[in-house]
This record gives sequence, C-alpha cells and structure tokens, in this order.
Amino acid sequence: EVCRDKYDAVLPLVRLLLHHHKLVPFVAAVAELDLKDTQEANTIFRGNSLATRCVDEMMKIVGKHYLKVTLKPVIDEVGYPTETVFRILSPLEYPISLIYILLTAPCVENLRYYVDKVFREIVRSSISCPTLMCDVFYSLRHLAAKRFPNDPHVQYSAVSSFVFLRFFAVAVVSPHTFHLRPHHP
Repeated sequence: EVCRDKYDAVLPLVRLLLHHHKLVPFVAAVAELDLKDTQEANTIFRGNSLATRCVDEMMKIVGKHYLKVTLKPVIDEVGYPTETVFRILSPLEYPISLIYILLTAPCVENLRYYVDKVFREIVRSSISCPTLMCDVFYSLRHLAAKRFPNDPHVQYSAVSSFVFLRFFAVAVVSPHTFHLRPHHP
C-alpha cells in the first residue's frame, strides 16, 4: 500500500536487510512463498517475483567486485568495436551484445574460444564467490530440493537460474549494466 509497485521497494529493502544482516532469512522466506506457487521444477525462479528481484539486487550489490574480477579481463580482451564499425557490419537496427560481436567475427571459432574462456573463468572463480551469495544460494538450493524432492537436479537449476541466467549472462550480454564497460556497446 505504501508503494504503487512493490518492485520499487526492492533495492531499498535489500540495502536495509544487508545492513542489518537479515537478507538471507528474508530471501528464504519470500522464496519459500514463491515455491509454493511453482508447479514445475523446470520453471523454478524464472519469473520476476519479489524473491527473484531481491536476489538480483543482492547479486548486483554484493557480487559487483566478484563479477569484475571474474569477467572484466575476458570482456576487455574481446573488446567492442565502435559504432561506426557496426554501421559497416549491419545497417539494420542492431541488438548489440557480446554474442553479436563474436558472431560477426571472421571465424566462429572466436565464439567458441571466448565462451570456453568465460566458462573457465567462472569455474575458477567459484572459490571467490562472496559468502553472502553462497549463503543465499545454499538456502535456495535447500528450499528447491524440499519443494521438489523427486527431482535430483532441481537444487542445481534453482541456483544456476540465478548465477548464470541473471548474473553472468547479463554481465556478458550487457557489460555496462555491471559497470564492466563504460557504455552500452
């Protein structure tokens, strides 16, 4: 009733809960409510609920340095052509992303090389993942396994839906979102 859109309150709420070290129990509580409405394990945490928005904001705040250390060197290595290069490549309205840049490269092997490199860096960085993120993911993993006890993979998809789809993939496709590049390429 205070906010017209409950999602307007997510960032201040996450900051307040982080400050008071109460984010993990809050996310666990709203995630549990979210899971009660989830009918299929393969759609777990795919929508924009209060729980997913809170985790998204937490990852942006807590994971900023982790993401920068993990992906920025690879993104800098790829580099981004200037706008004039894109006009030469395609006169169409261009949805510019890292994948688009790599696919327009002379060899598709570039795509494979950089995807492999990004994946290796992510795997190597797991030990550096911020403790708070690990605690939240542990909680989500436990809740997902409890909600879908007959699906042995749900505990992993619950976490990977955040780590890969909402954190690393967003950073690769839109590096400016996490301040890995100064502008949208």
